[in-house]
Amino acid sequence: MIDKTHDRWTALLLAGHIVLLFAGFTILAAVFEFPDVLRLPAPERLALFQAGQTVIVPTYWMLTVTGITQVLLTVLLWRTLGPAAGTAATLALVFGILTGFGQAMGFGRWAILIPWLAERMTDPATTEAGREAIALIEGAFNRYAGMLVGEHLSNICWGFWLFFTGLTIRRSGILDARIGRAMMALSPLMFILAAEQLGFEGPILGVLTDFGFPLLALIHFALAWQILRRPEDAAAWPLGLPAAVVGIVLYVAMVWPAVAG
Repeated sequence: MIDKTHDRWTALLLAGHIVLLFAGFTILAAVFEFPDVLRLPAPERLALFQAGQTVIVPTYWMLTVTGITQVLLTVLLWRTLGPAAGTAATLALVFGILTGFGQAMGFGRWAILIPWLAERMTDPATTEAGREAIALIEGAFNRYAGMLVGEHLSNICWGFWLFFTGLTIRRSGILDARIGRAMMALSPLMFILAAEQLGFEGPILGVLTDFGFPLLALIHFALAWQILRRPEDAAAWPLGLPAAVVGIVLYVAMVWPAVAG
């Protein structure tokens, strides 16, 4: 039996998680030239980091927390949907947890390791050879903890989580099956973004990010709304016209900066 307290926590985590994620990315884009900063030489990246450290570090702490909320919402969704969906729900649980841990590792280095490296880089007592070593260490962690774990592997796991969660929703009959189909349709976006670490480049990545990620936010909000409003231990009502109108308005608001720019 799933009570309403469980549903309220699940809805809160779904909505709060995606709000924190988008807020973090928005702040970093404004103060840290994110995500382009990740491709700069290590000394330039560390200099930009130190210049905005008072804002950047708390923001990365916030993003690190989203790794934990990803794990929590994955487990709560599994408890809601799993008994009615079998293997697909189990795979969604596994990939959702892996996504969260990968994201926490990738974001967390900015809150713990990078401030120390940036401080050593600007220390007058640090020799030129020492600065070269610091740049090498930072670059290695950027490629391993950031690119490999935080972006490549996490995006792959995120894509599988979207696919299997969508399949679970379709099979369970508990939530609107259209949300499940939307999640399955959106899952290839994460695989394409993961391919960047293998050398895939081009303007298509920016287009996918600007217009695809807002759809991911809408899916989280739709899931939260359905779970919050569903009768206790029963299937949720299908999303209607008012939800569609709100979704369109929110999507336009989120993509408008990219369109206007």
